[in-house]
Amino acid sequence: PGALIIHFLGGIHEIYFPYVLMKPILLLAVVAGGASGIAILQIFNAGLIAAPSVGSILTILIMCPKDSYIGVILSILVSTAVSCLIASILIKKTAKK
Repeated sequence: PGALIIHFLGGIHEIYFPYVLMKPILLLAVVAGGASGIAILQIFNAGLIAAPSVGSILTILIMCPKDSYIGVILSILVSTAVSCLIASILIKKTAKK
């Protein structure tokens, strides 16, 4: 729960690296989540006006033009869902029984 708060509000994305590095196959989930988020941004022709210095949800929304809110928020939600879905499948398949 603490890592979630630090990651989402603080924008410190390095917080999840130890979890991924403990099980390197989870890199597939991270890459798929990123690719799906970029795909949604392309479909909605959305993006930010500049790079947010910290990847916090707050700075992302501040840097978002008014016509891109739906695409940006949807890309965050879709990439999160894809990452979680793929990671849960990979963890279940590789779990020791």
